Amino acid sequence: MNDTQIAGSGLQGFRFDPRNFDFELSYLNSVLAIAAVFLVRGVWLAVYRLFFSPIAKFPGPKLAALTTLYEAYYDLISKGGGQTAFRIKSLHEKYGPIVRVGPNELHIDDPEYYNDVYTKSTASRPIDKLEKYKHRFGMPEATISTVEGEKHRIRRAAIAPFFSKSRINGMNDTLLEIAERISYRLSTEYAGTGRPIDVCDMWGTLTADVVSELAFARCTRFSDSPDFKSPYSSALMSWVFAAHYTTHFNSLIQTMHWMPDRVLGTLVPSFKPILDYRAAIRPQVREMLAGKNMLAKESSHPTIFHDILASDLPKEELSFKRLTQEAMSLSGAGIETTMWTLSVATFHTLWNPSVEKRLVAELTEAMPDPANILPWSELEKLPFLSAVINECECLPRVCRVYLWRGEETTLTGTLLALRLSFGSVQRLPRVNRLASMKYGSWEIPAGTAVSMDAYHMHTNPDIFPNPLEFVPERWLGDPKGPDGVRPLSYYLVSFIRGSRVCIGMHLALMDMYVALAMLFRRHKLELFETDRSDVDFIVDLVRPMPKWDTKGVRIIVKS
Repeated sequence: MNDTQIAGSGLQGFRFDPRNFDFELSYLNSVLAIAAVFLVRGVWLAVYRLFFSPIAKFPGPKLAALTTLYEAYYDLISKGGGQTAFRIKSLHEKYGPIVRVGPNELHIDDPEYYNDVYTKSTASRPIDKLEKYKHRFGMPEATISTVEGEKHRIRRAAIAPFFSKSRINGMNDTLLEIAERISYRLSTEYAGTGRPIDVCDMWGTLTADVVSELAFARCTRFSDSPDFKSPYSSALMSWVFAAHYTTHFNSLIQTMHWMPDRVLGTLVPSFKPILDYRAAIRPQVREMLAGKNMLAKESSHPTIFHDILASDLPKEELSFKRLTQEAMSLSGAGIETTMWTLSVATFHTLWNPSVEKRLVAELTEAMPDPANILPWSELEKLPFLSAVINECECLPRVCRVYLWRGEETTLTGTLLALRLSFGSVQRLPRVNRLASMKYGSWEIPAGTAVSMDAYHMHTNPDIFPNPLEFVPERWLGDPKGPDGVRPLSYYLVSFIRGSRVCIGMHLALMDMYVALAMLFRRHKLELFETDRSDVDFIVDLVRPMPKWDTKGVRIIVKS
């Protein structure tokens, strides 16, 4: 190439510099080396998980053993997501009662083994949660999210007094006041108008108001929302819908923590009511830490903050950030599952005219004056109301609730929760950190996550014949389980068991008894364009959900 050609080509001044070539070659070699390291690591990890893992010998699909993306596919993609519970059920049908469902997780479908998994956590045998669930709701330091068994015991002890049955019983009047507001609206705004109400919305506002008032002395009046569509309850539903994404991609929720509320609320408008509620709770937490906390001091009943202040929590557990997360977790956990149980109970009562007739007759006899609703302590003695709430008619009047092996508690006139609403359907893995476990001829190594769930327990045909049918009669005559010794109530696990048994169990039961008693004693109702497909469990979003296109459990108030 002559000088004229060089000038025309734009290459004038170009000189080959071997140092640039060396740099590019070095950069390429570095990239290839890093890629090789990742490849070798991936191959070794795959080989280890398939052949050398302590649980490599357990049956199950190879893909599930290789990667948690197997679970992610059924949580997020298959049939629109929320299908892992059903996939695990099919795996048990293929592989038997114990199946490997993840790189370090086994699932067991054996009702007799439940108490071995969900047992008491002690200093010598700490029972942990699985780390990957810690961040799913953005409250990693709350008691409900705590991984380590030792730390969970300390945190739970601080809030447990508030949720004792005696304390909850003493708050009946506050619940009754909130339920009265809803009843008044049904009588004055809806009776005889033909306007449908989604009872999920209605019960969502009741449970939200109850938790806010009882736990935090906050009069939120969500139940005054137009058509009972509270932005806060709707926001909680959005949070639940996001749970699978935040479980599998923890970085999403951790990134959200770094965003200012104003920015996050703009980017995700559906979360804004939750952010607003948190903003309202924060001053209470600050006041509590400063020894002021006027709302709690002026409340007619002790709030959760009274118990936290009176506890022996070490100083590091009383940070502003952690206690704000604690308050938010208690609010959210007390709303979703109770709301759904009330909705399912309402549906099945109206779907079965004979059940409705018998329930109304019992309530009328117990409360001749519909203006005077009995307190929970009396309502739980009504056998058929208990049957509707629990799909049980529990005779004799005292039923044992097994919390862990060797220990039990007693709930007079009730069992746990409505069988067909399940509580949480998603499995809740437990990790016995220091000791191995024995299941039949299998030895489960220490540190292995082991899970079971209410869905498999409550739909086991050997325990509950025709398990998907609403059959209150199955509970008549003090029924026993298959062994003829344990009561049938032993196999109801809506509130889980062990050291992490649902702390809000008594509050949830009081909500259900008082709310349903008031609803069916005072109001004549009718289902509106609603059938079994609107309550049957189709999608697992932590709590059971019906078909994606459901319009809700809708009713009309006749009179």
